[in-house]
Amino acid sequence: MMPGDVHNLSLPIFVASCRVDKKENMKKIALVILACFSIGMTMNAVALEDYVGFSLDAVKSSENGVNNSSAGFTGMISARPNEYYGYEVQGGILGKIGPYASNAEVDFSMAGFLPLGNSGINLYGKAGVDGIYTSGNVYNSGLTYGAGVEYQRGKGAVRLGFQHFNIGKSPSLSTKLIGVTFLVKLDK
Repeated sequence: MMPGDVHNLSLPIFVASCRVDKKENMKKIALVILACFSIGMTMNAVALEDYVGFSLDAVKSSENGVNNSSAGFTGMISARPNEYYGYEVQGGILGKIGPYASNAEVDFSMAGFLPLGNSGINLYGKAGVDGIYTSGNVYNSGLTYGAGVEYQRGKGAVRLGFQHFNIGKSPSLSTKLIGVTFLVKLDK
């Protein structure tokens, strides 16, 4: 093994450490969510507008022609240096999807906003990375993307949108999160 090969060991060690037991796995989920929200708080320090909120979601996926659906609840921090782009951290709990009894999701995304005049309506798109933890100690990370429409009024905003990610492994389930998000603008 060469000194430069040390980085190749980190992923198998991390994956092996994720397969401990349910209590240890839940501790890791809590730590990852806490870390993402800490990143979100750091993002807020440089943003002109900061939003926090939650989303009520319908989770939809399909596997071999069988459709699965459940409910979900996610929390979000959105930091926006200007009206055209921002950074978002989101994490939450999702219900049963396919063979997976419970799921937790956390992601970090860049978001772009297109204001439609002075109406308070924005179209948005987002893309980033995610981590999905499922029952049975299955961890999956990958890319996520989404889009929707947002209405801002005063210190509040309401969104209707979707987000895509994969749940589980062998096979992973292509999953869409469709939800209504309620955000509140924080004062500096």
